[in-house]
Amino acid sequence: MPNTPNLHVYATAWSLREYPNKADEWSWARKFDAIRAAGFTGIMSPPRDELSARGDLDYWAMGSLGMEHDPAPYFAQVKALGATHATIQPCDVETPLADAIDAVIRILATAKKVGMPTTIESHRNTFTETPERMWALYDGYREKTGEIMPVCFDHSHFAVVRHMAAPYWNLLNERPDIMKACPRFHMRPFNGHHCQIPATFDGVKRTPEYELWSNYAKSMMAYVKDRSGCTDIHMVPELGNAAPAYGLSCFPDVWEDAKVVGADLKRWWE
Repeated sequence: MPNTPNLHVYATAWSLREYPNKADEWSWARKFDAIRAAGFTGIMSPPRDELSARGDLDYWAMGSLGMEHDPAPYFAQVKALGATHATIQPCDVETPLADAIDAVIRILATAKKVGMPTTIESHRNTFTETPERMWALYDGYREKTGEIMPVCFDHSHFAVVRHMAAPYWNLLNERPDIMKACPRFHMRPFNGHHCQIPATFDGVKRTPEYELWSNYAKSMMAYVKDRSGCTDIHMVPELGNAAPAYGLSCFPDVWEDAKVVGADLKRWWE
């Protein structure tokens, strides 16, 4: 039986974008203090100079790269900011499969040169927005390189594309071979019609929709904990506050919800 992986839970800078509102947005120093106080391992964010002042918080880099991009400047930037790993949203939806495979080969080769562990994310409005395209990219990459393409799953996009009904886990674990090797997960609460749902009514009391999602999260986490070949698993409760605003005007405080989800992820893992 494999050793139990170590779980690391991050906050996303997106939860604190224009928080608590655009006019009174917190300073970066205050955001870092809040992330630290909430017990998160670190921050997930695209590269920006302000991250150099994050102190002891780990940095999980995010980015979007396609056929038209040279990946080298991106990886040089996140390396200089001290990122320990990165996740890339690859290409756009119109990119032909062969071109997307070549782009990912170039992205991952560049990441390897600078020693940056990097995963390819399933995400809306990218080449990987549907399960079928993700599997085609994964299998094509392996066929062409003989290597496994590291994946970051954001299952919310797959659930919405297929308008899934709960329970979600068995529907989403189509490729257990990929799941067992997956080191990173975006854990935004979702249902089959909304890729972000409120976790709570008021920062404390969980919503019924979140309880349904939690069944998926607990099942997925138990599977990964028992079968993963990874030493470390990284998760982020990726609830967005603004720009783009995935939440609706009737949602509770998104940052408070992100803290609830982060705490729940750690509790469920244990």
